[in-house]
Amino acid sequence: MSHEAATPGRLGREYVLNPITALAFLTLGDKRYLLAAEDTDIKVYDTAASCLCGTLPVFRGQPIHGISVPPAAENGIGSPRQILVWGGPIVKVLSSRIIEELICPSLENGDSEAHGSFYGEPILVDMALSAPEAIAPDWIFDGRISPFDENRIVLLTAHNEVIQGRVSSDQTTLTLGQVQSPSRPILYSGNFFWVERDCVLVAAGTVFGEIVVWKCHLASSVDKDNYENGSIEDNTRERRDAVSCEVLFVFSGHEGSIFGVHISPEIITSSGETIRLLASCSDDRTIRIWDITERRHESTNKKNSFENQISNARQTGFGDSIVGSIGVVNSPSRCVAMAMGHVSRIWQVEIRTPGPLSKGDAIQVYSFGEDATMQRWHLKLDASLETGLGVSSSSSQPPLKLMHYETFLNHNGKQIWSHAMISNENGLLIVTGGGDGKIALMEMGSNHTARDPDDITESTDLRQQSTQQLEVSPLTLIEKCQHQNAGATPSISSFKHGNGKEMFQAFTFITDNKLIITTRSGRLFLGTFDTKTEWKEITISDEIRTTIQSYTVLRSSKRASIAFIGAPSGELFYYHEASSNSLCSIYKAERKITEIICLSDTLASSLHALSDANGESGGYIELLITVYGSPRAEILRLDQNRILIQRTEIIVPDEFFVTTAAWCHGYLVLGSRHGSIAIFKRTTNGDYAILLTVDVTVGDKITSVLQFPRHSMHSPTYFLTTSRDGKYRIYEIPNTTSNFQLHLLHETRPPLGPMIEGSWLFDNQDGTQDAVLYGFRSKYFIVWNVTQQREVAMFDCGGGHRAYDQIQIVGNPEGVRFVCTKAAQMRIFSQVRAPHLPLKTGGHGREIKALSASGKLVATGAEDTVIRIWQLREWSQPRGEQKLRCVLALEKHNTGIQKLKWFKDQYLFSSGGNEEFFAWRITPLKSNICPLGVVCEAVFPDRSEDGDLRIMDFDVHCLGEYASAGHGVQNTEAISEKSRAELQFCISMSLSNSTVQSYLYSAQHGFQLLGRQTYTGACLTQLRHLNFTDRYYPQVLTAATDGHLAVFPNLRFPGDGTEDLTGILVTKLHQSSIKSLDMRSITTTTGTSYLVVTGGDDDAIGVLHLYSPSLTLSTKPPSTQHVPTDSSAATNPNLIPDEISVPVSSSSPNHAFPPSPSSQKQALPYYEIRNKFIVRSAHAAAVTGLGIVRLENEGRDAVVVTTSNDQRVKTWRLVDWQSMHPKVHLLDNRYSGVADAGDLEVIGEWYSDEDKMPLDMRNEQKKVLVAGVGIEIWGVS
Repeated sequence: MSHEAATPGRLGREYVLNPITALAFLTLGDKRYLLAAEDTDIKVYDTAASCLCGTLPVFRGQPIHGISVPPAAENGIGSPRQILVWGGPIVKVLSSRIIEELICPSLENGDSEAHGSFYGEPILVDMALSAPEAIAPDWIFDGRISPFDENRIVLLTAHNEVIQGRVSSDQTTLTLGQVQSPSRPILYSGNFFWVERDCVLVAAGTVFGEIVVWKCHLASSVDKDNYENGSIEDNTRERRDAVSCEVLFVFSGHEGSIFGVHISPEIITSSGETIRLLASCSDDRTIRIWDITERRHESTNKKNSFENQISNARQTGFGDSIVGSIGVVNSPSRCVAMAMGHVSRIWQVEIRTPGPLSKGDAIQVYSFGEDATMQRWHLKLDASLETGLGVSSSSSQPPLKLMHYETFLNHNGKQIWSHAMISNENGLLIVTGGGDGKIALMEMGSNHTARDPDDITESTDLRQQSTQQLEVSPLTLIEKCQHQNAGATPSISSFKHGNGKEMFQAFTFITDNKLIITTRSGRLFLGTFDTKTEWKEITISDEIRTTIQSYTVLRSSKRASIAFIGAPSGELFYYHEASSNSLCSIYKAERKITEIICLSDTLASSLHALSDANGESGGYIELLITVYGSPRAEILRLDQNRILIQRTEIIVPDEFFVTTAAWCHGYLVLGSRHGSIAIFKRTTNGDYAILLTVDVTVGDKITSVLQFPRHSMHSPTYFLTTSRDGKYRIYEIPNTTSNFQLHLLHETRPPLGPMIEGSWLFDNQDGTQDAVLYGFRSKYFIVWNVTQQREVAMFDCGGGHRAYDQIQIVGNPEGVRFVCTKAAQMRIFSQVRAPHLPLKTGGHGREIKALSASGKLVATGAEDTVIRIWQLREWSQPRGEQKLRCVLALEKHNTGIQKLKWFKDQYLFSSGGNEEFFAWRITPLKSNICPLGVVCEAVFPDRSEDGDLRIMDFDVHCLGEYASAGHGVQNTEAISEKSRAELQFCISMSLSNSTVQSYLYSAQHGFQLLGRQTYTGACLTQLRHLNFTDRYYPQVLTAATDGHLAVFPNLRFPGDGTEDLTGILVTKLHQSSIKSLDMRSITTTTGTSYLVVTGGDDDAIGVLHLYSPSLTLSTKPPSTQHVPTDSSAATNPNLIPDEISVPVSSSSPNHAFPPSPSSQKQALPYYEIRNKFIVRSAHAAAVTGLGIVRLENEGRDAVVVTTSNDQRVKTWRLVDWQSMHPKVHLLDNRYSGVADAGDLEVIGEWYSDEDKMPLDMRNEQKKVLVAGVGIEIWGVS
């Protein structure tokens, strides 16, 4: 065997979704762009157009950790000439002209797809890769370009060293100069602030909880040249460092490592004093604010004491032990504020001030944590403390309070790794980059406080802020309206509730800018929200006021702008502003009205829905009302003049309390309080006959029913339901009434739960619609776009147990108004845009451990317990960020996902810890609203007594006629529900306790145990099906943590129920655990050869040739089938097969048929090892992902791709793997940006129209997906 290198160039990266590690704003002319670092590349976004302009590769094999734009560009003064980029010890200076050249073609083109191209023009790529670059002697934590000389830079390294650098005048080289440092503690963070031409202020956060603040006086150009040439002696260098490094402060007090520090610019207080602050964050979850102002009255002796202390910087431990920290006797108290925030470590912190402070102004502090949240804090400088900062204090507590203001959760999973801020005309732009690969852009207005109740009539300009909040109390509202209408309404005391306390009773929106309110004393108010908020009291008679006081059911037809009020007497009123400024009676029910539902509003999404439902033209208003204690519901039809013209009764099932109702293409669908739905059809005589009742959930209220529009009369009929069990469901109504039944197509839990309160459809004005859900999560009201899988709105209302209403602002996909009560106050939220804009969508927020693909669908599972289903775009379409689009997120697992497997695109199987195993039924929907339906069809029930094992791997094989269809990517037609119910699967699992077990699974009968066997004490990490005995008993191949492969040829229980351990074949291949495995088979008339390729924890690749002769040849098996584990048993030269031209089959042999009780029992198969070998040091770390790309030369050769924790992706050719003298060629070796790679999947070319791709190319075009901390797609030529 030889290990030879071949010509590289077979791998090409086409897509990457990685953590965003650095962000910076760049202003060019009058436009603002965002530079985002994703692995080795910088992506340039137009923040105004919210689009990707292009991608530039910066480093060849080093992720970017920081981007710095000169301060002048941050302030919008001119455009920068240079941009500083660093990663690890490597630093590069990019010319801004490269960015301009990248942007200009995309702007001229105007095509959004052009914006999504993976890399820019080749000439720009070459310019970026060949830009001036240098390597520092240590890891770089911060860097700055001088605002006084753009060819001059400074770097701060991991040992508190400042390194100067200079770009040559011809912009071709970057030279690093002298190293300056007062001491060399190990740092976790650092920050620069350029204070003078030759002086920078440095804040360094150490591993052991100390913060060193010092000034670095930079050397002159002559001195710099001497340092570059090495002409200064060591003792001269030490003297020069002592002069150039001035230690100002050394702080301690944090009880953990310092992960973030930030130096503020000089702040002018309301008293006129100039101060400078330092913010720090730590492993102890605290944020501290320090006063680092240099005051003239402070003696230099104190500063010298700091320099003496720093020379003896601690090596271990945390706590208060350094002079200058808070709480040290007879030392200035420099910690002015402290607060604890976040639920885990805090990575970054930043101070922002809008300018000179006025009295009462607050300094804003932002923190970014491991919990994926950004939190905003307010620090108010008390006038009495402004001049006292830094003065000795006898108290051990900081003098100021750092108050938490709000929390933003814009990312999934864990980590906000980067952020950037810049001031604009409306306030502040903030962008965050997460471990999920998402980039979230937020705009903070200049006014960050809630509106005062006394200012509720003041002008409100919603264009300046994304969200406005009003607070209104009942008495304040009454007083305001009485003042505006003096003498027109009774006094407050003339109508009070019996207990004398006025309260808001009910409220509803009648349009997107009008709100009607009732109080407990029977008053009615109308609020209008435009550029100015106005209130007025609606005049009603004392008789009506007495009728509706104490109890009111208030609902509205937002389509007709009418409010309906149900009274305890059974009286039904309406209010319509255009026709009357009072209440008008419509109908009198027998008893108290308990619910009013406007059915005609449910038809708004379909132009022909009303005529479909009722056989008549539109223009009517239909209400469904229920009354207390009655088994009937009533449908009232009003004409255009709000006159009752028809009343129809509906008899509902026993104990069916109606909570929601909607028309759905001619059917009336009702939802109940106890979790069931009933479907009615109108008969020819006008009555409503019940067709079906379905128990959706037990004990949880059905909160809404939403019909999906149909594109034609032959389109499927779908509707969506939401309930308080936290799930939404999609059903299909059959097109025939014979054997009427509902088909549940989708049932998942969105991230907004657990209380889902309703849904609506938003028309995108381009022929498409989005489904939107709303509900409560913790103390927040959430609006979630199901179609786009993103959050639209989030309001802090205190939780779901309160009265509320909401409405979408017409024509605005992100516009929402929400009203609720909290502590007897009414809070009204008005949002004109989402709280954050996703410039780039993300994925998992934790490490991806499982990956599986079927055609255009890709499933990923991660440590965040979420399964995400992605849709691949056709390879022929332009490459870009939408190459892989997440269409669904499944949240059911309670542990990290271990393995995923598809059966075509009809079933997805998943496993994890605690013996969790789920079977997901997948149904493609003919709807652009929700293109995919997913239902968890079964949960694995046969758990061990403790139930704490991990299902390490499993394999699935479909038995019956569908098995012969294979897993081809072109077979995407959905099978019928009847055929799906008849499908049978053989599922074999390997568990962490060294057990392998097999089950027969079907939707009708669930899991039936076929057999269970135990290997040794080693954990079984991999499993594959080889073949089947008696048509459905599997023969399996397993791999274990002891480096062995084992073949179980008879995985079933004998008649007596004992384990049959005879015939198990075991062989050693790796020195330690086998982390990855792939297999292909070649079947001939004489037998089947299996190519087994493994990746191990020993950094090696193993290759095994496993052979099983055909039982029809009457081949006598050897007397001993157990193979010794030493290498001498690796090859049996007497059983080498003839070289025959054979076709390549899939990894699962197609010999399985539906089980038959009368089938004759087959002879026990046997397996033998023809050859095995190992490629040592194939990677520099464990080989965690592996796939066989294809077999070549009639199956004699194979192309294999591997990935490892060394962040390399490699392709190999196995030449003559079936012979005694195989060869291995390394075809390509590329850097991968995916850290901690967990899985690898090989997928074939996918086209929506299979005729687009020639048959002779379908085996040639392959893609490789690598997943871990991020996802990559590689093309294999």
